[in-house]
Amino acid sequence: MDVYEALLDYYQRIADSFDDVDLAAHLSGTAQHSLSREDRLVEFLKSHLPPRCQIIRDARVFDSEDNVSRQIPLLVSGDLAIRFKYQETYFSSVEACYCSIYTSHMLDRHALAEALEILASVPMTPEVPPGLGYLFGMPESAPNLPIRVIFAFDGCDAEELLAYLEDFYATTKVHESFRPDLIIVNNRYGVVRTGSEGAVTADGIEVPPHTFHVYGRAGEEPSIGGYSLVYLLTEIQKAVAAASQRRTDFGAYLDQLPS
Repeated sequence: MDVYEALLDYYQRIADSFDDVDLAAHLSGTAQHSLSREDRLVEFLKSHLPPRCQIIRDARVFDSEDNVSRQIPLLVSGDLAIRFKYQETYFSSVEACYCSIYTSHMLDRHALAEALEILASVPMTPEVPPGLGYLFGMPESAPNLPIRVIFAFDGCDAEELLAYLEDFYATTKVHESFRPDLIIVNNRYGVVRTGSEGAVTADGIEVPPHTFHVYGRAGEEPSIGGYSLVYLLTEIQKAVAAASQRRTDFGAYLDQLPS
């Protein structure tokens, strides 16, 4: 077994452990399996993301234009920007956010609609003000921050999910930048949204821009759970790298305070 096979096996074991938690809770007669699995996901992120990342639960995100998100189940936050905590409620400036994650025990049509609405409520990091820019020049493929992710421990079939997505956006107008970048149903499949230039699959199939595309299924990829976890970490790391290069000015927040 080479190093890459070993790594994939390691992450697949972690993906499998999410299911093991559910089984243990079921056998013990408790109803806390979803919470237990979310705890496992939080610990996974804490253990595998760069040290400057902090995982915040049940947070709200705001920007300098008075936009405030709905409550986000999991927020991957950085250490270079302002955030606030009142009692057990976190409020984070959008400049502090790398990734917003909606978690679900069962991703069906109803849960998906709620996830899409909540993630769409998260403000987008504003453009870098003139004169600030990036420390080392703008990255070639800087992501729209924060990235938006749905992570489900179980859910409907991939084809059903794609149909639900199409139905939702046919009746609910949401700019592409506020739509999920990544949807993972643990150990079943993963869906990614292509960027403005589209994408080409490993089989050479062209995928149009801003299109939801299934990148792997359990029947085709035995280690899809582990691969999806690596995919998630990689996308967050890209966000961390891009955000870390931004010169951020919080004067806009100061200007909004009553004189």
